[in-house]
Amino acid sequence: MIEIESIGKHYGRRVALENFSLCVESGELFGLVGPNGAGKSTLIKILATLQPPDSGRARVNGKDVTAESSSVRAVIGYLPDVPGLYQDMRVEEFLEFFADAFHLREPRRRQAVDRALARSGLERRCNDFVEQLSFGMKQRLVLAKTLLHDPPVLLLDEPATGLDPLARIELRELLKELNREGLTIFLSSHILSDLEDICTRVALIADGRNAAGSDGQSVLSLSAPSAQSDARVACEVEVLGDLQFAARASSGFPGAQLVSTQGQRLRVELPGGSEQGTAWLQHLLSAGVKIVYFDSRGPGLEERYRQAFEKNRPGGEQ
Repeated sequence: MIEIESIGKHYGRRVALENFSLCVESGELFGLVGPNGAGKSTLIKILATLQPPDSGRARVNGKDVTAESSSVRAVIGYLPDVPGLYQDMRVEEFLEFFADAFHLREPRRRQAVDRALARSGLERRCNDFVEQLSFGMKQRLVLAKTLLHDPPVLLLDEPATGLDPLARIELRELLKELNREGLTIFLSSHILSDLEDICTRVALIADGRNAAGSDGQSVLSLSAPSAQSDARVACEVEVLGDLQFAARASSGFPGAQLVSTQGQRLRVELPGGSEQGTAWLQHLLSAGVKIVYFDSRGPGLEERYRQAFEKNRPGGEQ
């Protein structure tokens, strides 16, 4: 659905993106994370056809963002990090204005506006001026506006920034619902717990390039919210003694896939649910592995992010 091949973008001598590549499958809810200035907003603007790349290419829904920009705009909904709002418009008027901008005609136009009001929960505020809305309500309004033309792809740049906890929860639930309806959603965010809750995968970016975690992976798989029986569970143990002995013992467990070894810790992925993690632990203990720590989830996104980027911060490890 979204294909990015060796994208590069420079602003004078400053490198915004350099040889960045990524593939987002149709129907994914996919996150993009990295430090400030990593190139996240630039990448999303390129996908939204607002900026041309200097090198490489990108396609959305099979359409080239440079050569077929009009076709790309028809299939995307783009929400910038600082969305523009016409404060002196009434809520319904604001939606009708953008319905006209999307060239929607009756009866689809009326249906789209009504659906946007319902989706944002602003039916009773339709005659209020936009400036009267809270920040969270404004964010719901601009997201509903972004969906007026029923795009199959959403590009969201920091959509939860500035929202209070309740508004963030509501946003997460809305994005999950939209994803269940079949929309492909690509979003950047600094709120890692939100991404971990809703995304199937996240990509790491730093200095405009593909970054890698401690396991060498640039794209991290997370537990899918809609995981079925074919899901895999991540498990981690810390052992006393020979870690390689523990790794050999683990390899004898059916379906165990070694992910990483670090220090005295061993991390694997197993087929099935959490009960497989318990069975794997019992297998290691029976083999004589001395275990001092066990986690059936493995490192969360915050920990994996820290491992990937902390060494590059001022004062971090070199």
